Amino acid sequence: MAKKPSVGKCVHCLADLSDGSWDHMFPKSWYPDATPENLEKWKIPSCVACNQRYSKIEGDLLNRVGLALDANNPASAGIVDAALRAMNPAAGRDERDVAAREARRKKMLGQMLHGEQIPQDAVIPGMGERWSRPVAEQMAVLVPKDGLEAISEKIVRGLVYREDNAYIEPPYKIDFFVVDEEEAKECIDLLDRHGKVFAREPGIVIRRAVVNDDNRTALYELNFWQQFKTYASVSKPEAPGEA
Repeated sequence: MAKKPSVGKCVHCLADLSDGSWDHMFPKSWYPDATPENLEKWKIPSCVACNQRYSKIEGDLLNRVGLALDANNPASAGIVDAALRAMNPAAGRDERDVAAREARRKKMLGQMLHGEQIPQDAVIPGMGERWSRPVAEQMAVLVPKDGLEAISEKIVRGLVYREDNAYIEPPYKIDFFVVDEEEAKECIDLLDRHGKVFAREPGIVIRRAVVNDDNRTALYELNFWQQFKTYASVSKPEAPGEA
């Protein structure tokens, strides 16, 4: 068992660590079955409160995103099954777990969209209809933007800590966006020319392009399970009077 971090700061909230824990930079439960057994699952120091907060976000998000992934893609092997199992009462370990799975199933089904209810302009690029069904037969699950933003920010902060032994602290800020490849063309071109790849394949591949004279300012592309991407930038607002 890894020794708990006892010095430094929480990567997330920047609080000094008096009672720290290790947090998986890419959530442990998000690694697909196809992950090599010898692949190091990167960890970052976190306070207990942040670790618990992210655990709840990651669990809910995985249950939702997992329902929209390609079950036949090796990059997400096991993830779809895990999402289905999480809301299957028959898989419960005890009465309390059975009730929790049943409640999760009812909540998820109650939030599903059907046919014309699905706003096509809000579908995450790469997560659209996979089975060529007519619109009337299509179903969609709501994926909270703040959940995607939280996990993307976590990965960005974690990578900066692991690679640069540094933290993203004010005045630097992280901006998050989900766009299709046409809208992200300038970002993709920049990453193609100057980006460095950091991969925990096949679950996550990160590309980062850093500004030469400021290694904190950077652009990020996060590729999840080879099926959808989010983007983030780290920047420092210009001070008054700066051009």
